[in-house]
Amino acid sequence: MLYSVQTGKPAWGYVHGAEVFDYFAANPEQSEIFNRAMTDGSAGTAPVIVESYDFSGFNTLVDIAGGHGYLLSQVLKANPNTRGILFDVPPVIAGAGALLEKEGVAGRVEKVSGDFFASVPQSADAYMMKHIIHDWDDERSTKILQCIHAAMPDHGKVLIIETIVPAGSQPHYSKLLDLEMLVSPGGIERTAEEYSDLLRAAGFRLTRIVATPSPYSIIEAVKAS
Repeated sequence: MLYSVQTGKPAWGYVHGAEVFDYFAANPEQSEIFNRAMTDGSAGTAPVIVESYDFSGFNTLVDIAGGHGYLLSQVLKANPNTRGILFDVPPVIAGAGALLEKEGVAGRVEKVSGDFFASVPQSADAYMMKHIIHDWDDERSTKILQCIHAAMPDHGKVLIIETIVPAGSQPHYSKLLDLEMLVSPGGIERTAEEYSDLLRAAGFRLTRIVATPSPYSIIEAVKAS
């Protein structure tokens, strides 16, 4: 952390010789530990996300960088008329089948691999990202959102699930997480105003922020008119 605070750069590459996602690409065993950890983390937050937001109006929901698909599976179990697309890098998608089978939604999920800086699946009603945008600085976050904007129909919605940094100097979980993101991979937690600005830069308009009984909120946006 001292290195990151002094330089403003991620410490992961300084310690391990490669930035975190490049490191995982070259070390599949460590990558699998990370993916299982993300699934475990989603197990604690998925119920409040599903309870706090009405997903029932979506025919197709894309989970961008959705890991092995735990959150997507819980949304689909609560909304039987919705189909899902799980989108992530090829090694992660290759490991997602067992979880989707276990949760009973494999028949309703299309698994697609790719690079969200280049393109994402097209023409879905909604695009969901949990703990993704906070991994990246504004420039790269905007690029991800622009790819979604290009793929999304005019009636679609973007759902960003992250912590919101509150005003003032009181302790808050988002501020601890902000330090973690600084150390690796170099991302940032944002205020509501910063999310609004970020979305606007990518062609979206923030419509509402739905709080949940957890540190996380659901930031909803649509295409700007």
